[in-house]
Amino acid sequence: MARHKQPAEVAKFKGADKKNPQRYRQESAKGEGDVGEAPIHLQGPARLAWKELCSQSLKGVLTGSDRIILEVTANLLAEYRANPTEFAVGKYTHLIGNLARLGLTPSDRQKFGLEKPKERDEFEDF
Repeated sequence: MARHKQPAEVAKFKGADKKNPQRYRQESAKGEGDVGEAPIHLQGPARLAWKELCSQSLKGVLTGSDRIILEVTANLLAEYRANPTEFAVGKYTHLIGNLARLGLTPSDRQKFGLEKPKERDEFEDF
């Protein structure tokens, strides 16, 4: 199976856009607006999972365009939590994949090259 295309932001952080600039000439599409509140039809544990996923995601990552995958992920997470022993392996794989695509796994968070806080020099004031 082919690998997923690397987002342009990730390529820039890794320096891949300098190595192969022709691959990253086009501007990547950005979602419009905020992800907003959970859909009305999402109720109970799935609604709580939606809120939890939104609160745990990195700021500025989820947009209005991510609502559908977020809804599917919230439903899968609620189903998993309701009965983990009966949760099918295929669904588990999809849940982990969706969490990764939303930047909710440790390895995927590293792809969002956030700046490290500046270290304060103790002699800076002098």
